[in-house]
Amino acid sequence: MNTTKIVLGGALLWAGLCTTVLADTSCPVAPAWLSNPSMPAEVKQSAGPGDSTFCDFYQFSTQTYLYLMSANSTGQRNFMDPSQYAVLEFDSQGNPANSCDATVTGPTLRTSLNKADSTSISTQQAGDGATIYAQDGNVVYYDVRFSKSMCGLPGSAVQLQKQNLINFPGGTTEIKAAWKVLSAAEISAGTFVTQQQSIGGQPQTLGLVGMHIAVATPDHPEFVWATFEHKQNTPDCAPSSITGKDSFTFASSSCATGLTGTETAGNTCNFNNPSEGLSAATGTPTNICRVYPFGTGSGDLKAVENISAIEAQNSGLDSLLGGTSVPAGMPVLGNYFNVGALWVSDIAQSSGGQGVPNERGSLRLANSVAETTFQHVNLNSAGFASNCFGCHNYVGTGNQVNNNITSQNLSHIFLDIVVGKGEAIDVTSSTPIGSNSAAPAICQGTTANPGVCPNAANNLKWNGQWTNINSSAGSVCGCVAQ
Repeated sequence: MNTTKIVLGGALLWAGLCTTVLADTSCPVAPAWLSNPSMPAEVKQSAGPGDSTFCDFYQFSTQTYLYLMSANSTGQRNFMDPSQYAVLEFDSQGNPANSCDATVTGPTLRTSLNKADSTSISTQQAGDGATIYAQDGNVVYYDVRFSKSMCGLPGSAVQLQKQNLINFPGGTTEIKAAWKVLSAAEISAGTFVTQQQSIGGQPQTLGLVGMHIAVATPDHPEFVWATFEHKQNTPDCAPSSITGKDSFTFASSSCATGLTGTETAGNTCNFNNPSEGLSAATGTPTNICRVYPFGTGSGDLKAVENISAIEAQNSGLDSLLGGTSVPAGMPVLGNYFNVGALWVSDIAQSSGGQGVPNERGSLRLANSVAETTFQHVNLNSAGFASNCFGCHNYVGTGNQVNNNITSQNLSHIFLDIVVGKGEAIDVTSSTPIGSNSAAPAICQGTTANPGVCPNAANNLKWNGQWTNINSSAGSVCGCVAQ
């Protein structure tokens, strides 16, 4: 057999007279995850009590992914089932709406991807307002889903203390997905996970191009963060081989074949430099390349072990998906791959810090279509390292103030869920509140020096309440929608 080894979008393919996917058995994918999918409750501890291997975390990620992508009894993929995972809703001004009620206005989403004034509410990426367009000129939209159980969690520090909660319960899941409008040819090819959506009053078929999955477990309340992408999304910025025949959704052929030269700053290809704040449904195509394949630099801690586990899971899953008796709707997953995952080693210690010493996995993890401008992760920065924990800070259980629910830092959507229901939410203050007289300046502040509530979200104000009764939360301010 005459074969040529090609790296395409982070997935290892073999192209030649025949196509073969060779599974890596060093970290196997269990066939039952595909034939009888279930949501894993915990990361295995294959290295002994309290000690999980990298493979354990990636198997957890794969099993979770396959459950979310599997169909329920109605034929709907589990992650699109509103009885399991609600969709974060916004009103016409872009403020949180009630995502926990029973109203469903579409087959999978509770709201249109457009505001009432016909401007998009969901074309922003994680971390900034970057807007990206595929090579066909269609914008990428983002939506967020979350465990329906989050609707029952109190936003009150007092109530959280009564329930002895300092972290989100095991099984809490948050999902962020990136979608593009598919052309007739793309729909016909059947290479995308799809959903139907009304955009600007017109029915559209959207194709999934990227997905973040974050899942909390009892042993890992920091969430295990994993991200997946379509194999055709982008080339690597430092590719091993790209030819003019390679086609990418977010890179032109000429720019992709010119890498690494076309990736340099100031080049007309303008890689990884999208505009911000755009809302049009079509625009100038964005060129994107992946800075760190598998979210890993060559000198990162346990880089070889990390990449080996990811590649084993990707090849193992591709092998199963290429077999016989694959459940309906699942073969399309052969067009996607796991970019990487991230977690902490010791939950008593916090995430972050120079060199991110307590973090494990893909230390430079970023999704090229959901964090396009946050891919240049500097782990040795004394301040911000832009991987998942750079934005979603986890406070270790060994800290005196360690409530990751009231911090509003670990989950960026819990505040929206609670406020969207019309309820108040407590937000931890970095400054202790010792008296009623001190509370207004700390909780509300002024226009020049905003306090805790307006800093948590620009649509929030202080409701006049504060407490420090919950020692794990510290001093908190009660916040409500303006």
